[in-house]
Amino acid sequence: MKLHQLDLNLLLAFDALMTARNVTRAAQQLYISQPAMSHALNRLRQFFADPLLVRTPQGMMPSPRALKLHTAVRQALLLLEQQLGDEEQFIPAESSRRFVISTTDYVECVLIPPLISRLKQLAPRVTIEILILRDTLPEQELASGAIDLVLGFDEYMQVPPHLCRETWLTEPLCGLVRSDHPQVGEALSLPQLIATPHVFHSPLGTRESIVDHYLASQGLQREISVNSQSYMSAAAIVSQSDHLLVLPRKVAELLATGWPLKLVNLPLEMPSYHLNCVWHPVHDQQPAQAWLRQLMRELVRAP
Repeated sequence: MKLHQLDLNLLLAFDALMTARNVTRAAQQLYISQPAMSHALNRLRQFFADPLLVRTPQGMMPSPRALKLHTAVRQALLLLEQQLGDEEQFIPAESSRRFVISTTDYVECVLIPPLISRLKQLAPRVTIEILILRDTLPEQELASGAIDLVLGFDEYMQVPPHLCRETWLTEPLCGLVRSDHPQVGEALSLPQLIATPHVFHSPLGTRESIVDHYLASQGLQREISVNSQSYMSAAAIVSQSDHLLVLPRKVAELLATGWPLKLVNLPLEMPSYHLNCVWHPVHDQQPAQAWLRQLMRELVRAP
């Protein structure tokens, strides 16, 4: 396939068609007639030897080839807009920008509340939408701009090397038990940790964590009695049983204020979590996103 054989204006048409999933609406986006957009779609189908968009009762559905192409085409168009257009400005106090962050319940509990408070002062019309991070990194959404940032711990994310990544926080682990636990005091030794039944918080449905990997390296294994995908339900279980919940310290401190729970120090050799921020390089210099990253970086690292 030779790029010089393709009318590059067709890429604008392709992007509009993939966004609107409707020939008439795509034509309106580009201020051309509906027949002209239909002609552009036919030329695209010929060039790529693929139907690209197929009419169904539910609307125009993209083919697998079209979905793959759109990621690259959208990135290229965004980059061109950034480089050729007027220099973009972002004025927080005047902006009504919506930022989308894909993250874990740790960030929802610990980092989003102070962010919202700070936004009220600096950018009162800016809004935040949270999407729960699943078991795969939403790379296409980062590229297209549908998601601005991904925040998660090392163990939950396999980050490709071409994406931008910063470690914002190293978070030590601690334990939570009910406040009147008969066997557990202020600290646990490694043998005590192994002997105590655990509630395992696994937001992505995983079966192991850095705790289990560390124990395996020592030839040890803990007893997991309950798997929970929610900090709240895990805390409720621990508050009414003799189980132990191991989790990042900031979340543990937060839960201990609302439940009859106490914090327990773990052996010093236990590993820590590393909270990473990931974004796509095509948006690295985008002023609004750069401003949000800096604001959140400061909030995360504040004492």
